[in-house]
Amino acid sequence: MNLLYTTWALQIEEIAMQTINISNVLGHIGSDPQHTQLPNGTLKTVVSIATNIGTGDRQKVQWHTALFWGKTAEVAAKLKKGDALFVSGYVDYRKWNDKETGQPREKTEIHVQHFSKVENPMQTINQINILGNIGADALFKQFGDNAKTTISVATNIGSGDRQKAQWHTVIFWGKAAEVTAKLKKGDALFVNGYIETRKWTDANSGQNREKTEIHAQQFSIISGQVGQISNHNIEPSQQQVGYGNIQENNYSHNGYDKNPNDFDQDSSMPLPY
Repeated sequence: MNLLYTTWALQIEEIAMQTINISNVLGHIGSDPQHTQLPNGTLKTVVSIATNIGTGDRQKVQWHTALFWGKTAEVAAKLKKGDALFVSGYVDYRKWNDKETGQPREKTEIHVQHFSKVENPMQTINQINILGNIGADALFKQFGDNAKTTISVATNIGSGDRQKAQWHTVIFWGKAAEVTAKLKKGDALFVNGYIETRKWTDANSGQNREKTEIHAQQFSIISGQVGQISNHNIEPSQQQVGYGNIQENNYSHNGYDKNPNDFDQDSSMPLPY
């Protein structure tokens, strides 16, 4: 495991002005898109995309729920099961209490800002980049010869009165865990990694539960009155870029027809569990 350190001097105020929350996914659609119209007339399309994480015997499928709004929802509704699709957007961890059981529930969704249909992709992509502030001191645990650090990083989505904090759970292993174990509440951190959603059945309630975590592959620690950025390359990425032939055509859209923060997204279709 290699760690590469490089340091630059930056004004921390410039970095703190804006957070980053960008997810890039390339994979195959698992079922025909779910297309609906909200009571306020806004169009919404839900697409499930499969990517691979891990290698060899430890490889498994990771499913991503991508949301399309407005005119892009109309285009996405024409996609079919088996199509290869690249999407880029921000991640939203939606949490609520189940109406029947009262148990907490969580669903991770990508709000798509750009997307392209892809021909013959060589590999899948499961990548996320975040930049934000740490909400609590790092949690470090030792497991024999291995180590794990868990950190909560806050980013912002929306704007104005509808802006809200988005909390990301980031996991570091091995030497990277030892480095990040020293981080404190308020520190700024940039992370590049992949998304993994763990699903299980609650032993007490019998309800299906899920938790989405970011496994860090590269990260940069920002500290000091004049920001000192230490870059750490944890290991060669498992998510090699292999786009194949991307058809831009009318599938690539810059932004939304309507900002999804301008309406109530939670009053839409049932969740695809």
